Formats: sequence, structure tokens, C-alpha cells
Amino acid sequence: MSHPTPAEPAPMPGAHNPAPAAAFAPPPGYAPAGTAPAPDRARGGRNPWGVAAIISAAVLVLLLVLQLFVQVGILLSQTYDLFGPITGLLGIVEGLVALVTVILGLVGLFRRDRSPLLAAIALGAGGFALVSAVLWNVLYPLILSAA
Repeated sequence: MSHPTPAEPAPMPGAHNPAPAAAFAPPPGYAPAGTAPAPDRARGGRNPWGVAAIISAAVLVLLLVLQLFVQVGILLSQTYDLFGPITGLLGIVEGLVALVTVILGLVGLFRRDRSPLLAAIALGAGGFALVSAVLWNVLYPLILSAA
């Protein structure tokens, strides 16, 4: 039969018994109480390739808006013979900017020590614009010529 061990004596009501400081130390891997933990730098920081890609995507959006206004202006002026060449030229420029955006986005996406968010957004926008430029400038004229 085992006997219970005697309990520790209760402190005196008026006595102050401070606990050792080691009893309140944080577990390993945690910051001490009252301090902010250090930020995780494993995948943070500004990605210069991603920033360049998002700027290229913004230029791409501005070119698309410019193309819209140019097309409306040509149609309102009723100079239909300019519609094809100007739209084709703007489509080629948009395709080249979209290709640059995709390349910058891919380079920014595979940087190991940087955040991939801006690069991924720009890659999506550039990829969509590149597919759109190919469909609009290559397949659409082929379909019209076959009809």
C-alpha cells in the first residue's frame, strides 16, 4: 500500500513568497511575455520583379482602354479604312506588352525569398491579355477571311 506524500506547507498569510523566474519562462520557440515576435522573413519583402510585372500589367490595362477610345473615335469619324490597321497595330503592341508582363511575372513568381503575390496577379493579367491578343489578332481575321 502506498502512502501519499505530504503536501507542501502552505505559506504564511502575511509572508511574500516570490516564485523563481525560471517558472515563468516561455516555452522554446516563443517570445517572452510583453515582446512582439520577430517577423517571419522566409517569404517576405518586396519583390522587384513582381512590382515591375504589376506596372507592366497596369500599362497593359491603359493600352486596352486607349484601344477602346481609338476604336470609338474611328467609328464616330466614319473613316473605316483606318480601323483595321490601327486596331492591328494596337493589338501587336498589346501583345508585346502582355508577353513582357508574363515574363516578368514568371521571373517574380519563382523568386524564393520574395512574396509572389504581385507577380502572380500580373502573370494572370498578362496571360489573359496574351491569349486575348492572339485570339483577336490572329484567329479573328482568319475567321473573317474564311466567311
